[in-house]
Amino acid sequence: MYINFWYPMATTAELTDQPRKVRALGQDFVVFRDSQGKARCLANTCTHRGGSLAGGKIKGDCIQCPYHGWQFNGEGECQKIPSLGS
Repeated sequence: MYINFWYPMATTAELTDQPRKVRALGQDFVVFRDSQGKARCLANTCTHRGGSLAGGKIKGDCIQCPYHGWQFNGEGECQKIPSLGS
């Protein structure tokens, strides 16, 4: 595997505002479009408890983990932790 290359994960028609699990290169990813229609691809694992982000919801420009509600932007950065009130 070449890390610094582009790899197709889904067709344009498959990218919606609903998270979709994709397996590629031996790893699980989640693909979706944010509120601005921008295509996003992240690891399919929540960094909090290892939950599948593909089972979550899109909230604005973030994807929300279905377990504890943590939200991650399209770059994979945590933007909200509900239990902290942030």
